[in-house]
Amino acid sequence: MKTSKKHIVLVTTWFPPRNSVAVNRMWAFAKYFDKTFFDVDVITLQVDSALMEEQLTNGVFVYRLPNRMLFRKATFNKSVPYVIHKLKAFYNVVLYTFFKNEYADWQKRAERKLMELLTLYDNDTTVISSYEPMAPHLAVLSLKQKGVAFHWVADCRDEMANNPSLISSLKKAYTKIEQAILLNADILSTVSKPILDNFLATVGNKYLIGAEIRNGFDFEFEEKLLHNEIFTVVSAGTFYGKRKPYVFFTALERFLLQNPTKKVRLKLIGAGNSVIVPSSLFHVVETLPKVSHEGAIAQMRQADCLLLILPKVVQKGVYSGKLFEYLGCKRPILATVDKTDVAADLIQKCNAGFVADFDDVQEIEQCIEQAYTLWERKESLPMNDELIMWHHRKNQVKILNDLIINSFYTK
Repeated sequence: MKTSKKHIVLVTTWFPPRNSVAVNRMWAFAKYFDKTFFDVDVITLQVDSALMEEQLTNGVFVYRLPNRMLFRKATFNKSVPYVIHKLKAFYNVVLYTFFKNEYADWQKRAERKLMELLTLYDNDTTVISSYEPMAPHLAVLSLKQKGVAFHWVADCRDEMANNPSLISSLKKAYTKIEQAILLNADILSTVSKPILDNFLATVGNKYLIGAEIRNGFDFEFEEKLLHNEIFTVVSAGTFYGKRKPYVFFTALERFLLQNPTKKVRLKLIGAGNSVIVPSSLFHVVETLPKVSHEGAIAQMRQADCLLLILPKVVQKGVYSGKLFEYLGCKRPILATVDKTDVAADLIQKCNAGFVADFDDVQEIEQCIEQAYTLWERKESLPMNDELIMWHHRKNQVKILNDLIINSFYTK
């Protein structure tokens, strides 16, 4: 029902009941926009038995549309054999070579629904579309190119054409689409300044507004001193690609060899079979099954130290969604990362932990020693609470909320 408020429509394939970091970002957008100023509708993908239309308790209305494509991207389960995993990966490459848009059917439905809502609200609307996948952007772009009037925020969690993991058959197509999006959008929002700068450097739209809207944590942190009887390091989530803890394992082996009386426990939560633990660490490493998001946060809060593994990559500006939740848990972080990238910089500015180069065994061992000593002395780090709290999702969404109001609705 039309009201006197301004209107936001969020177009995304990632929304509850789906479960991922991408969902957390979109859910925060819907939840934290100022509801005294905006009505918020969401056009998203229908999954499982979720209702097609639903009024959520926080005043958000959701339209879930099906995607009736015959060929769809294969998903991965940690428990499947290695050969099956590889076959699925090959299938996805073939799929994206010949069928570049697995959400084409959903995209058409989303475009029609968006046009319906724009007409209902007299086009005084801000539309936010999310990438990846490309389909939400394409649905919005299609209406823009037809001359339909609305404000457009293109939100990108990752780079598009410049994404180093993009297969070659898609790069040319994505380059063309990216340029069209950047020429038609009013605001481009993304997760870090390096990624934002890369986008802005490739576009000739002098009117495009760039916004860094970081990911974050979505719970209140607690001030409590906790020291387990055994120094307990926790890593939550799976390991994939080059994101493996093997250099850390080597450093931990060396630390224990040189300090045989030290008591250490490493808990890998939800890692599944994505990592092989060396036999020398069997007595130290505890591999636990995947738990709910709330369960993972509870485990993190009970740790003496939180392990962050981020390998060096060509693409700069990768924080990892896990980092923000680690910060929110207010436990010391032991990070093996690219020391020249944003994750290392943020940890140091928050005074939230110990940073080592991803490939440097000696540096990692020194960080283990520092974290262990902190625990042994029953001390805590004087973290920058103000900067950490700035990364609560409600504060990050407020940046975008205020930017939209000041850009489109303030005379």
